[in-house]
Amino acid sequence: MIFHRIEPNRDYRSLRFLSEAGRWELGLSPYDYGIRLRMGPSGRPPSVIDFCLGHDTSIYSPVLMAVIHRLKGIDETATPQEIDALFPWAGTRPDPAVHLKELLKVVKNCT
Repeated sequence: MIFHRIEPNRDYRSLRFLSEAGRWELGLSPYDYGIRLRMGPSGRPPSVIDFCLGHDTSIYSPVLMAVIHRLKGIDETATPQEIDALFPWAGTRPDPAVHLKELLKVVKNCT
């Protein structure tokens, strides 16, 4: 799956990406408790990935890049369940700290 940057909207208020065929959206939204990384079907509220990155701005870009890297290996026709299988811990409000090191290793291996 390949993503291209587009204008933010109400569901992805800071940064928004659209998949090549327009089926999926991915992005970042600010909230009082931090930035949330979110993903879902295009034109609908995020429902596949939705987790808080907190207030540590130094991890926003690396985590986003790691998620995009993992999604490169999956076809755009994938089901929400197939995408969720790549991030089984990324439902609403999990503690990403448990899995952050694993995600950030992906970025280090890409550079």
